[in-house]
Amino acid sequence: MLEFPVVMFGLFLLALWVLAKPASSSRNRQGEWWLEVRTDSPKSTHLYGPYNSREETVKKSTDYIKKLENDGANEFKTEIIHDSQLTEIRASEES
Repeated sequence: MLEFPVVMFGLFLLALWVLAKPASSSRNRQGEWWLEVRTDSPKSTHLYGPYNSREETVKKSTDYIKKLENDGANEFKTEIIHDSQLTEIRASEES
């Protein structure tokens, strides 16, 4: 059985996906989708992907969070990123 925080996090991601989904279907958009997970303890950033759709990224996210939690990480911050946003994020972190 999944631990309560993992289940709640999965539900949070699902709600976020439903609320943030653009009017046009993401399946019509070309490019790659990524899951970025930042942890505060230990402080690190994990990038998972690429995936073909936002839906696929959301489905995979719970498994990654559970693995990080089992490895002792906590205080998760997540973001689903489209490839054009990924380039902008990486450039700003290097500045």
